[in-house]
Amino acid sequence: MRYFIVNLAAHLLVTVIFIVLTCICAGRNKRKKTKHVLTYFFPIAFALIAIVDIALYSAPRLMDINSMINSNYYYNTGTVTKIGFMKNYFVIDGDYYYANPLRNTLTEGDTVRVKHTQYSLYTVEWTKVTDSEQEGEQVPAKETES
Repeated sequence: MRYFIVNLAAHLLVTVIFIVLTCICAGRNKRKKTKHVLTYFFPIAFALIAIVDIALYSAPRLMDINSMINSNYYYNTGTVTKIGFMKNYFVIDGDYYYANPLRNTLTEGDTVRVKHTQYSLYTVEWTKVTDSEQEGEQVPAKETES
């Protein structure tokens, strides 16, 4: 849970920085203090970066705060097809699951059961599933725990 909170705080900080940069650059444009032609477009670029960061990272994590507090998680079982360069995410069935890179020891091809949040797909816990468990037990693709 600490990694989730630190990650959320980092993305909120990045978003706030880009919003502040947007305001500063827009103010310079309004006061006609901008010297170069390309710097007129900085407020637009910074605003677009802030919007993308909010849409992809900050908003899903903010929506998952309630799930983390109430321990309301979802489950998914599948085979790991890709692992991120820094081991901070892995891909199962085309979905990116984010995990603490210090605890992520998965390898490509592992069949795992992932306990994750709904919107940001932050991995709370994962367990490797053996072939005998997979054949003997029918695990639904997604279910909720209350």
